[in-house]
Amino acid sequence: MPEEAAPWMLDTRQWPGTITEYVDQLLATAETLLSDPRHFFRSYSAAEIGRLIATPSPRSDPSR
Repeated sequence: MPEEAAPWMLDTRQWPGTITEYVDQLLATAETLLSDPRHFFRSYSAAEIGRLIATPSPRSDPSR
């Protein structure tokens, strides 16, 4: 595992929030990466992917 990778990146049971929050963030990240070819074809580090997933997105609905 790369040094900058968080433990939850390989074992999702270690995600610090709920499963619903994790799935919402994962979908929002995928939506961002697929929204434009420059995102899709960029080489992201494990740290950057972790930051993208862990940062709350405007798409997320905290009331769920």
